[in-house]
Amino acid sequence: MKGEQQQDHVRSNEERPFKYNAGDRAIGVEMSQAASVASAAAEFIDEGERQKGMGPLNRAYFKRPGERPAFLVLRDGCEDRPLFREDAGTAPVGPCLIRSEEWFNTPELAELYDSWLTAEDEVQTERTLQRIYYRLRAASLELLESADGAWTAVALLYTPELAALPARLAVLQDAQLEALFSAVAESQRLGSDCRVDLLAPYPASAPEFAVIREFIEDVAEQTLGHAYAAACRIGALIAPGAHYAAGEIARIADFLVLDGAACGRAPEASSAEGFARAAGEMLAAVRRVKPAAVVLAAGAPAAAALADLYAIGMSGIFCSAGQRTEALLRAACLTWMARQDHNVDPAAGGWL
Repeated sequence: MKGEQQQDHVRSNEERPFKYNAGDRAIGVEMSQAASVASAAAEFIDEGERQKGMGPLNRAYFKRPGERPAFLVLRDGCEDRPLFREDAGTAPVGPCLIRSEEWFNTPELAELYDSWLTAEDEVQTERTLQRIYYRLRAASLELLESADGAWTAVALLYTPELAALPARLAVLQDAQLEALFSAVAESQRLGSDCRVDLLAPYPASAPEFAVIREFIEDVAEQTLGHAYAAACRIGALIAPGAHYAAGEIARIADFLVLDGAACGRAPEASSAEGFARAAGEMLAAVRRVKPAAVVLAAGAPAAAALADLYAIGMSGIFCSAGQRTEALLRAACLTWMARQDHNVDPAAGGWL
């Protein structure tokens, strides 16, 4: 029955991509190219400011028919995150990507994780897991109270050690999901507006993703109820080497993220050119089965291949704090040039 519900949601999922709020902004004939690019970059960076006073937006997944939405440049990671939200009325244009491994890189959680992984006594294992749960719940609350808490996409924990131990991986992911959803419940109780999307890490096939999706929905329903579980957006983090399965995964996924941080599985995709090629193949496979699907990219190769990803029609990228300013400017330049091409009437030899 769960699989049938997923299939029933396929058509509605196609109409709810990330909400793009770039708007239509005309560029004057008299503006020089440099001034136009600077203006477009400023608009792109300050997009959130224009949302003030508009009231809460329905941050649903949809695509406007007949027009290309803005190419999103979104945050990847906890680095340089503002601690508090600046304006409760400002709606983000997309989520911030949080990789659970970042939480386990903190000294306390890293120590607890090592203890849990090597524990031989069942009682000690359970106690350590409980301590991990409380630390993850505290980290989740901190995330939801921060500027990124308005809309975040959390990738479930995945480590090379646990990949070979699927039963233990499931136990730890269960604790993580329970901690995250408990934090969401607490945040909602306090009146905070937060949205948490989930990413299944590196499914190799559609059936594998379906199992992870059902697992996430079960924990969400047990913690927050059926309504929240039904509304929870669940996507897939795709490794470049497994991008050929993305088309089938897209049938039951709300969005997809091609992860350049996993290029170790496909060394040929570690360069900008190789990553763009993998992204093009993945996008073509996805668009055949779900034309309105939201497909993003993440990792250093994604930032390096931004121009190619824009050209092939990707929805946007997640990038680190160190790459984001340059990526925003490059995306603004590409957006400006696309507007130029769109507004020039070849027959008249000038602007429409």
